Amino acid sequence: MIRCKVLSALAVCVTLLAASQSYAKSGSGDEWQFTLAPLFLWGVSMKGTAQVGPVTTPLNLEFQDDRLENLEAVLIWHFEARKNDLTLFMEYLNVDLVPTTAPPTGGPINVGFKNTRVELGVAFTISRSARTDWQILSGGRLTKQNLSVNGIPSPASSFSSFNTDERWADAFIGGRVSAGFAENWRFIGRADIGAGGSDSVWNLVAMLDYRLTHWSSVFLGYKAIDYDYDNGRTGPDRYTYNAKQQGPLVGLNIYW
Repeated sequence: MIRCKVLSALAVCVTLLAASQSYAKSGSGDEWQFTLAPLFLWGVSMKGTAQVGPVTTPLNLEFQDDRLENLEAVLIWHFEARKNDLTLFMEYLNVDLVPTTAPPTGGPINVGFKNTRVELGVAFTISRSARTDWQILSGGRLTKQNLSVNGIPSPASSFSSFNTDERWADAFIGGRVSAGFAENWRFIGRADIGAGGSDSVWNLVAMLDYRLTHWSSVFLGYKAIDYDYDNGRTGPDRYTYNAKQQGPLVGLNIYW
């Protein structure tokens, strides 16, 4: 069933890419327009678990209470290039968290969790009015995670501490809407679902964007992404990640 989902998603990717390339070749020759959101902020809360071998580690982090205390580093940017009805986009995210947690089997353990994600995609406008654009989108998402745990579970075992790296790729399909509702104000919403290395992954974004000048705007909103991942291995090589990352967004867009 998972293979069917992956093949379907990849087929849609290929179809959209082919249609987009065909459209670009037959376009009117208008210039490309670019948008960059450099280093925008995402106040991530995380809830779920990760499993390495026989050890399951909770990954619970509340933005209101723990975000600044447990944040080591964060780097996020988003780039888009648009020409007529075709949009190409790329997003890079790197988050380094060091939460301390207490599992039911013993005292507190120190958890280091690094999450890197690169997203590449294409969107195509299928409907446009004076204020609203509707787009279909498709692409791929590469995820890399590093999980390290240092502590002494009860009972003690060879898994008192470990460090593991895991990476996988997913294809996704979805839609996006951009709707102006007042002078200089615009609502942007996106939803997509995917699979591949993950059994499933879904992503939701909702934002309000306020245009400051012809070359800049500010935005705020909310983003959530949920993974169900299992590498399918057994024994000490097994790794699973079943967690949702969500929280508020705020940033600056630059246009040229």
